Amino acid sequence: MKNTIYIGLFAVILLFSSCESTLDSIVPKDKIAQSTLTVNDIDRLRNGVYNEMEDFVWAVYFDFDIKGENFKAGPGFSLIDPVSMIPAGADVDGIWRSAYLRLRSVNFMIETLDKLNDPKFATVRGEMYFFRALIYYHLVTRWGGVPILKKRTYDVVQRSTEQEVWDFIISDLEVSEINIGEFKEKWYASKPAVYGLLAKVYLAQNNKEKVIEYCNKVIDLNKFVQATSANEYASMFVASSASKEVIFGLLNNNSTNKHLIYQKVNDVDGTWEYAASSILFTSLYADYTIGGATFAGDKRKTAVFSSDANRIIKFPNGKSGQQLVSTTNADYTPLNILRFSDILLMKAEAQGTGADAAATLKPYFTNRYATSPAEANIAALNAADFQNLILNERRKEFFGEGQRWYDLKRTGRTDLLTTLNERNFLLYYPVPQSQKDIAGYTQNDGY
Repeated sequence: MKNTIYIGLFAVILLFSSCESTLDSIVPKDKIAQSTLTVNDIDRLRNGVYNEMEDFVWAVYFDFDIKGENFKAGPGFSLIDPVSMIPAGADVDGIWRSAYLRLRSVNFMIETLDKLNDPKFATVRGEMYFFRALIYYHLVTRWGGVPILKKRTYDVVQRSTEQEVWDFIISDLEVSEINIGEFKEKWYASKPAVYGLLAKVYLAQNNKEKVIEYCNKVIDLNKFVQATSANEYASMFVASSASKEVIFGLLNNNSTNKHLIYQKVNDVDGTWEYAASSILFTSLYADYTIGGATFAGDKRKTAVFSSDANRIIKFPNGKSGQQLVSTTNADYTPLNILRFSDILLMKAEAQGTGADAAATLKPYFTNRYATSPAEANIAALNAADFQNLILNERRKEFFGEGQRWYDLKRTGRTDLLTTLNERNFLLYYPVPQSQKDIAGYTQNDGY
């Protein structure tokens, strides 16, 4: 298991050897020759990349919940217009910079592996291509077309088209699939993580056949199972989680650069940044009916909310009464990236209305509700009700896990973003003004 993964060697090498591009400014550079690295450095470099990816995932973790209207301001904070963005905003600039800084780290590792050309590191190569694809997934879902950097460079690289970015992600995942290892531990990227990300990419591309294919690759492994109770659900979000539902997550246990989730939503002091929106606190896990299908007794409710409307206890803070299950260390709440529930919901969404999707969803609903509808009730839903069901379940399942905004964007359900007010240009983030000034990038429409 990965323990403290901030590796000094990796930090020094990346700081001093990475080429400075126009996308960020990190100095000094090029002080340690990449050619001096040997096979003995790979394991430490690999751990360093995992640390870098924790930093990146942390930078985007709550972003789609904020913009997807899952949150309101927490005690002592303000959140007036959650979907609004400007080119000079620190939020968009921070995500862009974090992505390209970590991309440079990943590319450094790929280049090092290429130079060493040792087949025993094929698994590491697969992990690096997966990470590069994951970074670009977060870029393309926000900005559309962005610069594609296959290697570190000083040169200005202009924005590719959105489709070119999607194609690049798929090509990287195909390389990853060939090289990456089988699943052994959830804290390391593996084949099912690649399959799951490919399913997400093809879902964004509306390639339903491919979504089903890659979801089935995960299901057929018979390695993952859903949580079946509130306690099991909550246990996915505690330090060193033993949950068999998590396909891939980052351990988030770096003692020198902590990412403290509870400080954002469930702090031990009197203030924190975000709370559940008022309407979600009262209604998100309430009993409901869609078409002829009724769902009652949502098992997730007590794992996510308590009697305190301002706390999101899904992410434990270590205090009795302010979380459902205990944790060995609230500082080390994992950053879950892919869960088995996502596989089931993506597959059902791709299958669409009818008996096939109903069969896929039946065990999902059994595990999530005390009382769930018969398959026939799910199969009988019309297309509009079925889409509402899927979006509703995705909101419940992944509340606080950074999915809501893009779910609404990719399905065209802007009617569910109440603060958008027809400002549809906000569905693409503005290119940060700092990057536009440096590289002359075109700006997305509306800004």
